[in-house]
Amino acid sequence: MKLRPVANGTTCQFMTPAGCSVYEDRPTACRYYPVALLSLRRQDEYTDTSSYALVEESHCLGHQEPRSITVADYRKEQGLEGYDDLARDWRQLILKKKSSGPSIGKPSKRSLELFFMVCYDIDRFSRFVASEGFSDIYDLPAEELKTVLCDDVELMQFGFRFLRQVLFGEETIPLRREAAQQRRLRHLERQQRLATEAAARRAMEQDEMYEEPNE
Repeated sequence: MKLRPVANGTTCQFMTPAGCSVYEDRPTACRYYPVALLSLRRQDEYTDTSSYALVEESHCLGHQEPRSITVADYRKEQGLEGYDDLARDWRQLILKKKSSGPSIGKPSKRSLELFFMVCYDIDRFSRFVASEGFSDIYDLPAEELKTVLCDDVELMQFGFRFLRQVLFGEETIPLRREAAQQRRLRHLERQQRLATEAAARRAMEQDEMYEEPNE
C-alpha cells in the first residue's frame, strides 16, 4: 500500500512549492529519509534486529549539509522513537509472516481482508469491533472494549493483537467458544452448499454441450 502521487507525475500529493504541507505529521518513512530502517528477524528468534542504511539520491540536498550526525541523534531529531514504538507490532506481523514462510500456510481470503482492514482502514475496524457480530464471538471485557473504541492508538494496538490471533493462532482475546464453533460450522455448511451448487451448474453445462441439436 502506498499513497497515490499527483496526476501524471511521481510527486507526493502533500508537497507544495513551500515544502511539505504535513511536515509536523509526516509519516515514519519521510522522517527516516534518507536513512532506511532494516528490520530482520530469524526464524528461531522472537525479536527483530534493527540496522540502518544511507540512501544517497541526487535530489536530496541534506547530503550537502556540512555536519555529521549519528543515527541515534538523527532519530531523536526526527521524533522517530515514538513512531517506531507504535509501529513495532506491525513490523512483527510482517517479519513473522516472512520468517515463518510455508510453515503457516497460505492466508485465507478472509484473513487477508482482515489484515488490510486493521492496517489500512482503522474506521472500518472500529465499526467491526463495535458490532454485535464481534461481541458474539469475542468475550472482551466491557471496560477494555470502551478503551479500545475511544482511543485510536489503543484500537491500533488491539488490531495487531487481533491479527496475531487470526493469522498465527496467538490467542490473547478470549473467545466465546460455543458461539465461535457454531459460526465456524455455519461457515463450513455455506461453503459446502456453494460447492454443491457450483458442481450442479457445471454438470448441467456439460449436459447442455452434448444435447442433440434441434432439427
